[in-house]
Amino acid sequence: MAQRPILPNPALLLSLSIVMALSLSACINLGGFSGSGKPAGPAAVPKSPADIALSQADNAVRASRYQEAARLYESFLGSFPTDHRREFALSSAGKSNDLAGQYPQAIRDYTQLLAEFPQGGYATEARLRLPQLYLYTGDFQESLNSAVSAGQAQRDPTSKANLKLVEGKARYLLGDYANAAKAFQVAATTLGGAQQEDAVKGLYASFARLDQLALNDFAKASGTAFPGPEAVWHMAYLSKRSGDQDAFLAQAQYFKTYFGGHPWGPSLDAMATTGAIPSAPGEGFDPRAVVAGPMLTAPPAASPGIGPLSQGYTVAALLPLSGTRNSNFAAQILAGLRLAAAHSNGSLTITEHDTQGQAANAVRMTSELAANPSVVAIVGPLNSDEALAAAQTAQQLSVPLIAVSTRIGLVTSRPYVFRLFLTYEAQAKAVARYAVTDRGHKTLGVLYPDDLYGTNMLGYFEAEVARLGAQVTSRVSYKSPGGDYAEAVNRLTGGKGARRVSTAYQANTDFTTLYIPESPSVVSQILPFLAYNDITRMEYLGTSLWSAPELPKAAGRYLKGSVIPVAFSPLSKRPEAKAFLDAYRSMTGQDPDQFAAYGYDAGLAILSALSTGAGDRASLINALKALPPVRGASGPFTFDSEGEYQVSPVLITVDGQEFKLLKEAATY
Repeated sequence: MAQRPILPNPALLLSLSIVMALSLSACINLGGFSGSGKPAGPAAVPKSPADIALSQADNAVRASRYQEAARLYESFLGSFPTDHRREFALSSAGKSNDLAGQYPQAIRDYTQLLAEFPQGGYATEARLRLPQLYLYTGDFQESLNSAVSAGQAQRDPTSKANLKLVEGKARYLLGDYANAAKAFQVAATTLGGAQQEDAVKGLYASFARLDQLALNDFAKASGTAFPGPEAVWHMAYLSKRSGDQDAFLAQAQYFKTYFGGHPWGPSLDAMATTGAIPSAPGEGFDPRAVVAGPMLTAPPAASPGIGPLSQGYTVAALLPLSGTRNSNFAAQILAGLRLAAAHSNGSLTITEHDTQGQAANAVRMTSELAANPSVVAIVGPLNSDEALAAAQTAQQLSVPLIAVSTRIGLVTSRPYVFRLFLTYEAQAKAVARYAVTDRGHKTLGVLYPDDLYGTNMLGYFEAEVARLGAQVTSRVSYKSPGGDYAEAVNRLTGGKGARRVSTAYQANTDFTTLYIPESPSVVSQILPFLAYNDITRMEYLGTSLWSAPELPKAAGRYLKGSVIPVAFSPLSKRPEAKAFLDAYRSMTGQDPDQFAAYGYDAGLAILSALSTGAGDRASLINALKALPPVRGASGPFTFDSEGEYQVSPVLITVDGQEFKLLKEAATY
């Protein structure tokens, strides 16, 4: 089948900087703290001295007694130095000291964590947090060094931008205002919320300390885009403050000519007419002020349904983290997986392995991981060819693998291989079920591209429609790409469209709903022809490709009531989905997408299986296939006997120029 990408919103890039735990009962929590890892109830009473000590520290965190929590975590570390939860306890001690404002102690804990577990599951967030802590303690050079070093290793744009914000502050405090301004500019154009506001203030404060030449460099580099106008304004402001009236008037006129309508324009007019010099934007900027970053959120509770693990385990993330157009999606899967691991109370370690999108790398790495007895399972790969290569190798070497791929036949006759992805077949069946079972349609039409993808989607859809006792009465194809959409749509009506181009009139057709398995760009081209031929007063059925945010803006008036299947939606009201969404928003200021949800749910499935007592690879396979519905971010899901992901996806629709929730996810 043609591997048409299911594209997320590019803005929704998942930060790798913070590993957060979240309660599946919608309690939002601080990454790295995961509670005692035991569900509520009599069976959850800690038994070992180590469990008791860790539970006391967790309880202090829940009560927001962070100073006490830090002391208890450090006591646990001293009393049980070889406990398999040591990495978790070091991270939790660091966060407790951080939240208590005990920054030197937090630096000590994070530094120890990195010394002992440089590739561990909590190492990334420690590296991201240390530059800020050095800033708070007045070690500006170390803050700069660590921010630059961590930034070079980061792939995620949001994490890199947060480091640029700290870098800008450190450079500002060291008197390097030009490079501080450049760092602030990167942060201001990438981040949102309080971090963006902080970066903008830092940029303007830096501008106020630059000379005319440096400001002119910023103005030329940016043009009319931010911060070009602001640099020109500061040039005029600097001239006014220095008493160079001629230069001020010339620069003020330039600003008025090229940046008319800019909100800062009136202040230049006031300076010209009254001579008064106002305060410059950014004055009062305090680079050492503590701004609540994404790590500084409320502490967590344990996830219901996941019991304590008897020992430590390793899950390997085998993903194309570089070298392919899917690397951003892979990074989001990894982040979701780390987020799930935070539920394990430090018992589950995630290691990352970059296939670079090469099947040969996937085979080699799968073989190496299979030979490592501490690796209980592999999550990934993503790309089609490498997913198949890794699946074949994992089956041969008897290591469990949960692939995040649409590759056809991936799990067939491979007991050690699972898939966690809303496949094209699952999407087609979902909209067919909704149309026939929920909406009562008996006759359905399909307009599809005449390629392997389109014919496969037609086959999946038609088979499900027939199984439900309805029938596809019209099947019309067009050449892909660049087909004659007008001619294809005309065939749908048999040339009987009155062409009234009115949503009040519907042409006579032998179908009452229409399935169009296509990309948003092609759908936008087809819809006007449907309207022209009066195929307007019916529900259109689509694919997850239709969830692209630009579609309702471009064609919302045609798509009211359309049915779109998605693996995960920020619109979901399910407690588990909302907890996942809110935790991610608190981390990054953005919404997660389906790939982050897939990674999270893969980790959650492994944790759930391990908590049943499955302690080795063979028992893990059986436990995964016997799991009751896992209450994940993408929906309550299971694996069938073949290892296929079983979920009835979220359905969304278009209302005006935005998406609305149509139906929640549910198991089959």
